Amino acid sequence: MKKIFIFIFIIGCLCGCTTSTLEKEYQDTQEWGYVEKETVEVLVAKFNTQVVDNSSLNFASKDYLTIYDDSYWYNLLTGIYLIVYPIKYSGNLESDIVDYMVLYVEKDSENAAIVNEYMNYLVMANNPDITITEVEDLMVGARNTALAGTTVNNGKGIDVGYIDNEDNYQYQVIRLYK
Repeated sequence: MKKIFIFIFIIGCLCGCTTSTLEKEYQDTQEWGYVEKETVEVLVAKFNTQVVDNSSLNFASKDYLTIYDDSYWYNLLTGIYLIVYPIKYSGNLESDIVDYMVLYVEKDSENAAIVNEYMNYLVMANNPDITITEVEDLMVGARNTALAGTTVNNGKGIDVGYIDNEDNYQYQVIRLYK
């Protein structure tokens, strides 16, 4: 991307265009992809299907659902939670549209070693066209850009972010809608 922007900048200087104009034109031509709007119930079901079909891990059960601060918290294992944040909270899993989903991990959890596997299922539930290799790349990119406060995107309708706190860390899967 830097090489393309430098090239555009050089062409712009020769043509007399400003950098900000060229950058905006370049960004407007980018196709980042989008996903369809989905409800909490549907996306949690897709996540559960990924988990059940591909592993022996615990799935997100309504038996272990807690509503906290206008979000839905599913306890997957000791110290690992799936959190679903709707665009606008109504308390109805069947109608709340998902804004983003989070894997919340307590740093002292004995189950932290399986977070990557859960993350594969979470990303693939949000877009089944994303491969395991792409998930790994997104996770590495998210960790590498965390200090800058940015997310990473591979053009398939989701961003992945990472937050590292004193006692927990979080992977965020942010859905991109038109």
